[in-house]
Amino acid sequence: MARTIAVLGSTGQQGGAVARACLKDGWKVRGLTRNTSGKGAQTLAGEGAEMVSADIDDLDSLVKAFEGVQAVFCLTNFWELLFSGKSADEADKAEANQAYNVALAASKTPTLEHYLMSTLPNATELTKGERRVPHMDYKSGVDERIKKELPNLASKTTFIWMGWYSSNMANMFFCRPMEVPQTGKYLWTQPSRADALLPVSGNVTTNLGRFAVAVLAHPDKTRGMYVDVRTNLMTFTDILKVWSEVTGKEAVYMPIAPEAFNKLYGPAGVEMSMQYQSGELWGDWERLKGDAMVQPGDIGISKDQLVDLRGDLEILKAKLL
Repeated sequence: MARTIAVLGSTGQQGGAVARACLKDGWKVRGLTRNTSGKGAQTLAGEGAEMVSADIDDLDSLVKAFEGVQAVFCLTNFWELLFSGKSADEADKAEANQAYNVALAASKTPTLEHYLMSTLPNATELTKGERRVPHMDYKSGVDERIKKELPNLASKTTFIWMGWYSSNMANMFFCRPMEVPQTGKYLWTQPSRADALLPVSGNVTTNLGRFAVAVLAHPDKTRGMYVDVRTNLMTFTDILKVWSEVTGKEAVYMPIAPEAFNKLYGPAGVEMSMQYQSGELWGDWERLKGDAMVQPGDIGISKDQLVDLRGDLEILKAKLL
């Protein structure tokens, strides 16, 4: 008998990746959405998912939506809250409340065997208190709250870190290289040193889906542990080099002062600046959890099964310029 996984954000990038990968792997998927008649929900339903209406801010609706499931994928979206008009502080607090709400509902589900939580490491801890990144610190704060207040759920939880999306270079307005008029060349300005490292997740649809299925298939290795969905750990210079090779366009990386970036791009720019500035200090964020990190090979994932930065940019080539 097929087991059931409830997927939050099932019509979005992360949730959709998990939902579709689990469907292909033989799971029954219960997609949670605010609007079951929406195009994304209808498309997923046509692929075999059961779509149910649930409100992430309503505990009772989540408890009902989780009835009888064996697994839950939890996703909360800081950026959606920020772009809805909330201040960064309001968005951070709202996201933390939503994430804990989902965890609390999952803890009330007697059939639950595995809880997958999309989260991030604590930037303040990574930088030994020198720099904070609210959207990272709030997420990791929920992780710690689960461990403290919901220990039974924590023992069933795999904490999944998602790095920098390579699709940002196509879809995120402040992450796209810009054409320099009358030169045919491009300029990439980001608020970070050129040699700072970025953990890149590659193609989210393929990679997160594959990791989710592998995590669920190896509960004894992954519950209570951390997984980093990462294909590359690269400098900004090397990322842009790959972009140039894919597009055939010459490009130059030029660091921009965080203050200027923030003035150009507002609250979203401020949050991204804080992450990049923090990243200059931490290098490889996996060091934070050490032996608690599950490596891809430990759960049967090989490098050739993932789509890395170059592969994803090739897929997105028509949207890069």
